[in-house]
Amino acid sequence: MSFQAVIFDMDGLLMDSERVGLDVMHECGLLQGYDIPIAMVRETIGSNKQSSSDLYHRFFPDLDTDRLFLDFKNAMCNLAKEGKIPLKKGALELLDEIRRRGIPMAVASSSGQETIRIYLQSVGVIAYFDALVTGNGLPSKPAPDVFLKAASALGAVAKRCLVLEDSLNGIKAGRAAGMTVVMVPDVFPYTDDLAPYVDHVMPDLAAVIPLLDA
Repeated sequence: MSFQAVIFDMDGLLMDSERVGLDVMHECGLLQGYDIPIAMVRETIGSNKQSSSDLYHRFFPDLDTDRLFLDFKNAMCNLAKEGKIPLKKGALELLDEIRRRGIPMAVASSSGQETIRIYLQSVGVIAYFDALVTGNGLPSKPAPDVFLKAASALGAVAKRCLVLEDSLNGIKAGRAAGMTVVMVPDVFPYTDDLAPYVDHVMPDLAAVIPLLDA
């Protein structure tokens, strides 16, 4: 089967942002006097603002999550502009090969449109992508909506899309969308209980290149 499109998650998959993001979110909580556990922040990886806000409010009802997310966005975007959020290993090699083959690409991320653009521009890869799809206004991963929207934007059939993810919520979303799912682990390691959601596990993005011949 030849793929009609390749869909990338951004944080932790394309950009090396998840680990620093855990600490930044914790620091943003402290600005309001709340010591949000790193383990709780980890649970929000791959989720959109509403889903993350619901989790935080369960434990910190008075936390101003609008301020929290704005503080986080500003801090992370500043780090990106300073060149402190690099591409993940093998990203450029994979992007070059996909472009060489003429396969359309999209980023489908729970981050907002402005953040996606700042990140991708900071590392010079925004021109590779035919669509930048945000999860804002859509059900959060593990719901498949953001990936299905990306496939539609690229004019591709879901079952002929290759989706690249690093998080539990992300791989579940890819499976629910009916796509071929590749996990490139980052903060979350691959474990056998993830097998139902993953078609391939790769050590880095360059290792995905042979799958393009599948």
